Amino acid sequence: MTGHEGDTLASALAGFGTLAAADDVGQVVAIDPVADPRWDSFVRSDPDASAYHLGAWAAVLRKAYGFQPEYLALAGSDGELRGALPVMRTRGLMTGRRLRSLPVVPPTGPLAASDGGKRALIQAACRLTDEKAKIWTLHSRGAGCDELVPELLRQPKYPTWILELPEDPDELRASWKKTSNNLFRNLRKADKAGVSVREGRDESDLRAFYALYLRTMRRRCSLPRPYRQLSEDRRLLQPDGTFRLFVAEHEGHIVAGGVFHSFGDTLDLLYNGSDDSRLDLRPNHALYWHAIRWAVEAGHRRLDFGYARPESSLARFKAQWSAREVPEYRYDYVPGAPPAIERAEGKSRPLHGRGRDGKLERVWPRLPLRATRMAGAIAYRYL
Repeated sequence: MTGHEGDTLASALAGFGTLAAADDVGQVVAIDPVADPRWDSFVRSDPDASAYHLGAWAAVLRKAYGFQPEYLALAGSDGELRGALPVMRTRGLMTGRRLRSLPVVPPTGPLAASDGGKRALIQAACRLTDEKAKIWTLHSRGAGCDELVPELLRQPKYPTWILELPEDPDELRASWKKTSNNLFRNLRKADKAGVSVREGRDESDLRAFYALYLRTMRRRCSLPRPYRQLSEDRRLLQPDGTFRLFVAEHEGHIVAGGVFHSFGDTLDLLYNGSDDSRLDLRPNHALYWHAIRWAVEAGHRRLDFGYARPESSLARFKAQWSAREVPEYRYDYVPGAPPAIERAEGKSRPLHGRGRDGKLERVWPRLPLRATRMAGAIAYRYL
């Protein structure tokens, strides 16, 4: 964030800090989450924070997409942070100027010990939107943001699926023989096929995974994320152990993989990819079983499988692991009296149903990977 941008943000928040201070929750300030060590220190201390609240994500999203950070914090009279709200500014050819908390990643709602602190941060983001954007979109695991600030419009959003991890993962696996026999059989099939899973450490592993990810996204008729995002994610967050890449191998070839983030009490799955010609080996089953065992050994209490539409085949796949449906929330703020906001659902842009008579859905899986990769890079940055 440049000094000029900081001055602009300060003027947009002028007067609001005094209101927040009167409520004894701290003063809302603009902050550079990368340069200011207070940000990550506070995030790591907050029990509701996720890996995606870390300041590194401001750098990742700026590098990968050109988005601009407009992060907000609550500062006490002693200068220590009492709250945090990630905000990125984007500009699309069709959508115009927008603020998002955050684009691309799972929910990063306001962090504060009190409702008053959360309200101060949300109201500050609304005032910032009045100055700089047509809309601010907030994704959060917390319910009731619209009750704290009635200006927010709550929108429907698919839930995520979270497995509460046991102390003994082998007991969990044994229980699947009764509760999810199909899963139990597929895990045995992966074992018999000789599928092994290890942690990916270098650039070659990430590139091998990305090739599978591109194929998987094409198969799902979804736009892929650019490689630069994953590369920057690995560069910034692998050294402290947050970024984790697990890859499943068979006879020396990587046949599946997943990008995870290890933070607090949760191991979070962000992206996965697999070789569709080797699915008979059940590499994804081996991958997720390894992630469960690894998470338990690392002291995590939860494995977040990511979002899925209820009753879909993807939701059923996640539920068979004993994962439960956990709601996520989206809130929109539009200056003035906003109409209902149309939007694309989820963490990637699906193509299902687009085009006359579903022609695009039929054509998409046949396109060259280079074409789908380019389409994703353009869409996520400019649309």
